[in-house]
Amino acid sequence: MKIAPLSLNHFRFFQIHSLNEKPKTKNLLKMPPPEKIYVYEIQGKVYPPESLSGDDFLGCWREADYSYLFYSQPKEGPVQTWLQATSAGQYSSETVLNYADWEAGQPFKPMSCAGLHFSPIWEDPAPPPGEPLIRMEPGLAFGSGYHPTSRLCLNFLRRVFEEDAPREVLDLGTGTGILSLAAVAMGARRVIAVEYNELAVRTAARNVRHNHREKEILLIQGDARDFALLPGDLALANIHLDVLLDLVKIPEFYQKKWYIFSGLLGTQMERFRQALAHTPLQEIAYLDENMWFAVLARH
Repeated sequence: MKIAPLSLNHFRFFQIHSLNEKPKTKNLLKMPPPEKIYVYEIQGKVYPPESLSGDDFLGCWREADYSYLFYSQPKEGPVQTWLQATSAGQYSSETVLNYADWEAGQPFKPMSCAGLHFSPIWEDPAPPPGEPLIRMEPGLAFGSGYHPTSRLCLNFLRRVFEEDAPREVLDLGTGTGILSLAAVAMGARRVIAVEYNELAVRTAARNVRHNHREKEILLIQGDARDFALLPGDLALANIHLDVLLDLVKIPEFYQKKWYIFSGLLGTQMERFRQALAHTPLQEIAYLDENMWFAVLARH
């Protein structure tokens, strides 16, 4: 797989685009998730105007030739009016979901894991003594800390930092940014966090701000495979199996010392192990919970 070189200006663009987005109201940062989500499917890749990008705009998910606009309030009329006036795309449908039915929508309560305390931004935190606090909003992204793969990665992350604390970390498929924030809390000096999904990028950017980690975490919106060549002491990849299999085929990926892989369900674990056996990496350990797996490896 050929990877085009990236310039420093490329990184700055994503840092400015993703992290310097300022909330429109201070109260927005303290609000719990909405009860309902309004999703508008549009044929074509669209970018909503400022009039449709207010506080109730949750983000846009682009997949293939379709765009999905997420809102916390009904927007069918304004969205259709905008599309008819600009021919930006073709309106398809509206879907209304309960937030609790969304994959990241399970109730988010304070929790402790791997020596860290995670607390929703809308609650007053009360971390146990000795547990660094991480403030989180789950948004519509992956990684509230409840999913088994998040917990497995956090436990492996603690093990790596106790054995050989990495200074530079590459987090591929950062989701809400939970593992990047945990790495910094454990002592990492610098984390590069890569995420493809715009909904997740917006959430991760807010979580970085909630924890005042703008100087330590560089958030990049892009495909994890395009950034596998970036150096670091530790690579985190809690991501889909097909992406994991592509990552281990990239020679430039093997510049790190430690690797944590997850996102593996059931029989996917054996497929990934077979692929890992043909790389310069050695599997050190694995963890499992409810048929989900995580693998710790090193070069």
